[in-house]
Amino acid sequence: MRTTVALMCLLLPIMAIAWPGQTDYLAVLQKAAPNERLNIARKIYNDQIIHFDSTHAMIALNRINNWASSTNDVSLKLFSVIAMGDYHKEHYIDAGDKALQFFTTAMNMALAAEMKEREAEIYNNMGWLYYKQDKFPQAFEYMIRANNIIQKIGYAHYPYASRYLYDLGYIYCDFGNYEKAKQYLTQAIKYTYTNSLYAIRTLNTLGLAYRELKQYDSAILYFKMGLDTATAVQNIPWTGILSGNLGSVYYFLEEYDKAIPLLKIDYTLSMDSREWASAANTICMLADLDLDRKLLQAAAAKLDEAYEVITRQADTRPFVYYALQRARLYKYLKRYDSAFAYLDTARRVANNLSQRRDALVFSQAEQKVAIELHLSEMKLLESEKSKSLLVRNFIIVVILLVLVIAAQLIFRQQLKQRKNKELLSNAVTQLNYYIDSVREKNQLIDQFKQEIEYLNAQPEQYTMLQEKEEIAVKLRQYSILTEDDWNEFRNLFEKVQIGFFDKLKQQFPDLTPSEQRLLALMKLKLSKREMAGMLGIAPDSIKKTRQRIRKKINVQDDTALEELVDAL
Repeated sequence: MRTTVALMCLLLPIMAIAWPGQTDYLAVLQKAAPNERLNIARKIYNDQIIHFDSTHAMIALNRINNWASSTNDVSLKLFSVIAMGDYHKEHYIDAGDKALQFFTTAMNMALAAEMKEREAEIYNNMGWLYYKQDKFPQAFEYMIRANNIIQKIGYAHYPYASRYLYDLGYIYCDFGNYEKAKQYLTQAIKYTYTNSLYAIRTLNTLGLAYRELKQYDSAILYFKMGLDTATAVQNIPWTGILSGNLGSVYYFLEEYDKAIPLLKIDYTLSMDSREWASAANTICMLADLDLDRKLLQAAAAKLDEAYEVITRQADTRPFVYYALQRARLYKYLKRYDSAFAYLDTARRVANNLSQRRDALVFSQAEQKVAIELHLSEMKLLESEKSKSLLVRNFIIVVILLVLVIAAQLIFRQQLKQRKNKELLSNAVTQLNYYIDSVREKNQLIDQFKQEIEYLNAQPEQYTMLQEKEEIAVKLRQYSILTEDDWNEFRNLFEKVQIGFFDKLKQQFPDLTPSEQRLLALMKLKLSKREMAGMLGIAPDSIKKTRQRIRKKINVQDDTALEELVDAL
């Protein structure tokens, strides 16, 4: 009963989205409500486009991309780019660079649109891409980045939490960290699935983790739940794989009557589905059972068949099990040289696999992400501290100024009282002077307040007025003879005249770099001779460049040009 309830919970959100004419996917998207497009596009991709050949898949995704661009649907456009990368990742072993280009483009789009959910999705895809290329440090780094973002959003609020928890759990399981795998996978099954395949994979991987920890009761429970789910959705390959995994648990428990039928189902369905690795492992296990019963001829036939299956795929892990069983067969046949040769081969392959999967990869990736997060937080704290100090200093200045004004008023009031009789004739004039003085001081206080508010709104790179004046002096002493000189001059200039070059480019995009340099020097109120000296050219060249600029921007004379530069 519990299994049935769990199965229904898993399958409920997987109910198919029905639409007329499944091949006309773009028409379906065009008719859908804007808030439904993304989910429908994902289902179309997972159910149809992922199975197309590369030409038709890219045509389909480009059609979605173009239509999303025309309707300004940023989420759908971003999804189409992610899907292009995912297609290359899933279909091509050597297409890593192409897939990475799509993911990089998608990440730039996600960052620009501040879509944290999509950032996590892209990081996860990049992690899987590196994992398939055996670049494990990069793979774990990106996987952990994705998980950190999802944790901040909250798994309960993240629409694809179950899938990403499965992805992380699967990799930990694949690397032999079964306790950590259990942690993520048991969390994954708490959330809904949008794809039945991930429900099946999660239950299967959770069963594998429990099996490797020799917690066989839990392994049987999750393998049965996965098998029920695969059977319900008529997923033949996974029905075979889960039958074999369930049979393997009964094999370890020495309940062979239960194990053998399940293993045979796995072998038949895996062969039909071209799941070669699963078929190879299963036939080797059946050969192992024959060897236990000393059925050497039957075992030899199964191992011959296993070798033929193993050669159809690239995974070397089934070969280790095959080599061990072949060594065991030769031992019973008293062909000890052959037995030792297979044992040595199994050892070498196992060592290669062990070296390929270094457990330190986990801690290195986690530490790198943790350090980067810490540095980011420290930088933010320093920024806030700097702004707080700046505001505090200005508040102190304002308080001191108020005190000075108050002291002046008190002093003058006392002076007025002492000389009241003598200066009676000037009382009206003196009173007006006080009023004007107070008004000026109040205006000065208001100006300081405005400057404080302005400083609070400035970025961390805000430069104080005194520093600007120092920079302005440096700028007038510059010699701009090389490109490096110009870059350094420009960096200093932008601190004094913030946004000058951006405004110049927006208003007059046709100006050349040399013309921009001349206008920047004009902004500094330099003479023609000074500008010529800084640029290392003759004063006549300055005059000619000015004439060329006036003609480009349609300005009549130098005076009008200087007024325009002052206004920038």
